[in-house]
Amino acid sequence: MTRRLIAITVAIALAAVGTAGILWYVISANDRAQSDLNDPVRVAVADKQIPAGTSGTVIREQNLVRYVQMPRLVVPEGDVLGDIGAEFDDKVVTANVEKGFMVMRSMFGERSQVTSGLPTPPGKLAVAVATSMPEQVAGYVRPGADVAIFVTYKLTTPEGEETNKTRTKVLLPRVQVLAIGPSAGDGANSTDNRSGGDSELLVTLAVSQSEAERLILGKNTGSLYLGLLTETTKVEPGPGVENTDTGTSPPLFR
Repeated sequence: MTRRLIAITVAIALAAVGTAGILWYVISANDRAQSDLNDPVRVAVADKQIPAGTSGTVIREQNLVRYVQMPRLVVPEGDVLGDIGAEFDDKVVTANVEKGFMVMRSMFGERSQVTSGLPTPPGKLAVAVATSMPEQVAGYVRPGADVAIFVTYKLTTPEGEETNKTRTKVLLPRVQVLAIGPSAGDGANSTDNRSGGDSELLVTLAVSQSEAERLILGKNTGSLYLGLLTETTKVEPGPGVENTDTGTSPPLFR
C-alpha cells in the first residue's frame, strides 16, 4: 500500500513539473513573440509587379514599393531593405518581383547583367531571328558564341523592282549569340518560306541599333545563314557573290 502511495505521489509530482514546464514554455514563447512585435522591422514590399531590369531610381520615382512594419522573426536577417536609397540607383532587379513580395538586397544586380532576364552586353539590344538547323551550322551554335551572318537576297532596281539577280554577302561580320530556343512558329503556323521541313530555331543576338535594322531588313527581304566563328576567324564585309557572270559583284563561279 505504501509503495502504491509513493508511486502515485511521484506521478503527481512529475505531472506537476511537466505542466509547469509547458506553461513556462508557452509564456516565454508569448513573451518572445510579443518582443518581436514590439521590435518591428521596416520592410520594402512590392506595391505592384516590378519587372526585371527596373532600377532603384525607377522604383522610387514610380512608387513601386510601400514600406510596412513586420516582426523581426519573419524577416531574413541582413537581406531586408528598409529603404531603397541612392546605392541602388545604378542597380536593377535581376528577376520579376511580384506584388506583395518583400524586396531584398540580394534581388539587385549590375545593370549590364540583366535585361528582362536575358544577360545583354552594355550598349547592345537583343534581337531574335528564326533560322533552320542547316542555317544554324547544324545546331552547333550555342549561347555565348560569335557568329557571322550572311544574307541572300534578290537585287532590285533603283525604283525598288525586284530582278532575277541574286546576291549573297556578309550582313554582319561578328555578333554574339545570347540565346537559342525553339520558334513559336514551328509547325503549320510557321511563316518561313524555306523548304526542307527543318524545325525553326530562334537565335537571339546582341546587336547595335544599326545592326538590328540591317538584320531585321535582311530577314524580311531575304534569307539568313550563320557562320560559326573562332577568335582568329576574320570575316570582312565585301561585295559578295552573284548568280550572274556580270555585275557589281563577282560571279558565283570565279
